[in-house]
Amino acid sequence: MLLRTVLRNERRLLAADPALRIALVVFAALFVYALANGMVWDRFQARTVEAARSGNAERVRGLAQELTDIANGAQPSSPFRDPRAPIVLGGARGAHTAVLEPGPLAALAVGQSDLLPYYYDVSIYTNESSFQQNGEVENPLNLMVGRFDLAFVTVYLLPLLVLALSFNVLSEEREQGTLALTLSQPVSARGVVGAKLAFRALLVVGLAAGVSLLGILATGGFTEAGRVLLWCAAVSLYALFWFALAAWVNSLRRSSAWNATVLVGAWLVLVVVLPAAINIAAGLLHPLPSRVEMITAQREASNDAVNRRSELLARYLEDHPEMASGVVPDEPGMAALTWAATDAVNGRLEEVTAVHDARRAEQLALIRRYRFLTPALLAQGVLVDAAGTGDARFAHFQSQVRDFAERWRQFFVPAILADERMTAAVLPGVPSFRFVDEQPADVARRAAVPLLVLGGLVVLVSVGAGVALGRVRGAA
Repeated sequence: MLLRTVLRNERRLLAADPALRIALVVFAALFVYALANGMVWDRFQARTVEAARSGNAERVRGLAQELTDIANGAQPSSPFRDPRAPIVLGGARGAHTAVLEPGPLAALAVGQSDLLPYYYDVSIYTNESSFQQNGEVENPLNLMVGRFDLAFVTVYLLPLLVLALSFNVLSEEREQGTLALTLSQPVSARGVVGAKLAFRALLVVGLAAGVSLLGILATGGFTEAGRVLLWCAAVSLYALFWFALAAWVNSLRRSSAWNATVLVGAWLVLVVVLPAAINIAAGLLHPLPSRVEMITAQREASNDAVNRRSELLARYLEDHPEMASGVVPDEPGMAALTWAATDAVNGRLEEVTAVHDARRAEQLALIRRYRFLTPALLAQGVLVDAAGTGDARFAHFQSQVRDFAERWRQFFVPAILADERMTAAVLPGVPSFRFVDEQPADVARRAAVPLLVLGGLVVLVSVGAGVALGRVRGAA
């Protein structure tokens, strides 16, 4: 009964405190603005994807019309752009754009979607350098700072709201002289602090989850119920960790100013310093190779391949005997020689980019290993994974693009080696790309450990606070 009175009193106190009312309104505005900002980015990506798909369809229609016109006696616009040549049709002229649709909850967390490419123009010339150098032209400052989205507000700013509401839940009672009177009733300090924080937690978690659900509803993300649950679980556990930490600091029976200083210091270390230090350590311990090295290797491999095209073609046919049908060994066509040189360059680039990929994998492994040092990285990882804008989904996309590029080559390279002429009839059989999204179980499996650790931190800090608060009554 008394706890219900405490809750009712807390509601009245918060409603009467202008500073807290302003803080709640400001944070509500930040949440709404962050959601709007994320939705703008989500719509931009959706328009880009739709434009790429429309471009694919228009390209096929244009090629079909030109091939039909040539079959009826017209001349190609240029011998170097003749779509009857498979090296032209399978090259940049007939390239197919493979696209990654925005993540299911992309409006909530931009994540890596402004850094990692979400579309690739796939042709017979697609190689590993295509995955390293493709991407949107973006303001470097935006890329460095990151997008102001709900994930950013949740990870960086939500703890400040929690601390503003809870740094003095017990110390203020002592400083005003009401703590002894309160504890003279049949209630413990643990119960009073728990009731106060429970009311504040309902406000904060309700605000964060409510705006998130509003964004999910506006973007149709409720079709991915598992991702929605992961998002809400990460937001709730992360907020509860900071409430538990505030309860533990209050249990130390120091002044409100001391509580505020310690809690802000904890926010600075756990949210700003440690994540930045881990990222810097990853870059220093496993530095990525210079892009200049990749470009130089590509230029050297290209020059060498041009001078050894006949030798490279013979070697290619030895390695791929299934593609040797129709090739005249003594008088191979120029297209066959060109493809042999291209394949040699691709092989050299794979060696160079393998070093880059290995270093990148080592960086990610280091970050994953040390993310358990701070709840901020744990929560952020789950949020971007739930939104479908994390590294894992982009890696899944790139893997499928690589498979598609191989199918594209297998379709055109035999025709290039045999010096065939293409017609409009082959266009329906040309491979097309369709992204197959991750299984919900895979996303849940990746998020399980961070959520369990985050939940464990909440329980551990809460138990410590509860034990310490249990001693307050006798000392009051």
